[in-house]
Amino acid sequence: MAVINGSTEQGLLDILDVIMELSDQLTQHRSESIALHSMAGAAKTQAVHSQTGFVLRRFNLDKSKEAYESELECMNASLSAENHDLQHDNKQLNSLIKEYEQTLENVMSAFRNRARDVQEHELALIRDYESKLLSREFEDATRDLGVSTSQSESLARLSTSLRQLMRSLNGEEARPIIEEAENSVEPVPEDDFALERECELARLEKENQVLRRMLGEDVQDAFHYEAKQIELPKMTPSVAGKKKGMLGGAPGTVGPFGTYKRLHPAT
Repeated sequence: MAVINGSTEQGLLDILDVIMELSDQLTQHRSESIALHSMAGAAKTQAVHSQTGFVLRRFNLDKSKEAYESELECMNASLSAENHDLQHDNKQLNSLIKEYEQTLENVMSAFRNRARDVQEHELALIRDYESKLLSREFEDATRDLGVSTSQSESLARLSTSLRQLMRSLNGEEARPIIEEAENSVEPVPEDDFALERECELARLEKENQVLRRMLGEDVQDAFHYEAKQIELPKMTPSVAGKKKGMLGGAPGTVGPFGTYKRLHPAT
């Protein structure tokens, strides 16, 4: 068994006293921490209910009725003021939204009006250019028609003059040139039928020559045979009846184109 002297025993007693004091402090701190934890839970629950706006009397049993009612009135006043502010903000937002919609409507109406004006201007330009083009085409067609008509009239006058010249060369009496109205059908004179017949024969013979040349055949062998086989244009009954009495005659009285020569009296 160990022998403990007086100094060592005193030191152990001091250590035991310190341990006891620390144990008491730890117990006290633990109790205080538990109390603080419970208070924090209560404060948290009160804060949650304060945020939701539902303050129940059962959570405020530690307060008197007058304090509870005064705090409740203050909270209601703050809530009503907040609601009033929110309503004012909503009114302001509604007015701003209406103003924005009105501004947007004005901008869109201005854009639509501008687009309609531009479209109408473009359509007016298109109509103007189309009318100008149509008038230009009509003028060109009228001018071309006038030119072709004048050319046809010139060719008709030239053919008439040539016909009169051939009559004069054949010894026939020249007829005066009478200009008839437009769109009138000029009847074929009896004296010109033989000339037109010869011209038609010459044209058909030339066409046959060209066709035979294209086919590689000889034109000279079948020239007269093809000329006989050509079908002559039919005469009208009035012209045929008149020509029937004029065909044939005394030798020397018929010209090279089937026309009658003018007989001069013997001197």
